[in-house]
Amino acid sequence: MVKSIDSLARGLQVVEAIRQQSPASLAELHRQTGISKATLLRILKTLQEAGWVYRALGDSCYRLSFTVSRQMPNNDPGEQLAELAAPIIQELQSRLRWPVDIAMRDGLAMKIVETTRLHSVFILNRQVMGYRPPFLMSGNGRAYLAFCPEEERRSIIAALKAAGGKEGRLACDSVWLQQLLDETRQQGYGVRESSFFGVGTTEGEQIEAIAVPVLHEGKVKATLALSWPQGAISKPEVNQHYFPLLRSAADRLAEQLKIQNISI
Repeated sequence: MVKSIDSLARGLQVVEAIRQQSPASLAELHRQTGISKATLLRILKTLQEAGWVYRALGDSCYRLSFTVSRQMPNNDPGEQLAELAAPIIQELQSRLRWPVDIAMRDGLAMKIVETTRLHSVFILNRQVMGYRPPFLMSGNGRAYLAFCPEEERRSIIAALKAAGGKEGRLACDSVWLQQLLDETRQQGYGVRESSFFGVGTTEGEQIEAIAVPVLHEGKVKATLALSWPQGAISKPEVNQHYFPLLRSAADRLAEQLKIQNISI
């Protein structure tokens, strides 16, 4: 009689648990499978090395890798984007020391799908996964709106006007909005409106940020943003050093989307 392989069975049990629970923390997987945390860590490490599982930077939770999840119905393109972006933004943050976020459009806002904030010495809101920055006040939103196709931009602006509120009123100011879009295109990046968001760090400082578009197939697939305490970086430093590195990272991510043939 042929015996089954217990370790393989446990590995498949973990894969199924992640599929059902995703994103799943180590504690959640322990509760769901009954497998000890020490054994789970070994299984998860093996699955990561084999390309079956991805551990997000922003929340340390486990997800099925895009090579697995893309074959399943209702797969999340945001998680696929996050996995592709993770090594790129991790490298960028290590070079620049400031945290890096990646966001994609989610209706009438952007949505942060991955971040290096947990790995940065810069203390700010680290529970940011899934946060939805507004279009007209965030660097992410401004970068998206300025560089997306004209038809999409008109549709977003019309919807913002119809939705009302602060962004709706701003969207109705055509002179201000056109100037904002022109400035964003000219400098190549969107700038966060610090005063709109209020205090951003535990030290009582406001946050500055810039964001660049990830351009692929004539569309903005995502935006890449860099944040720092207000006043820590001068405008010349942004233009001469930080922006070029952020732009290069966005181009590398666009190339990965092309290579992996991922449609977002």
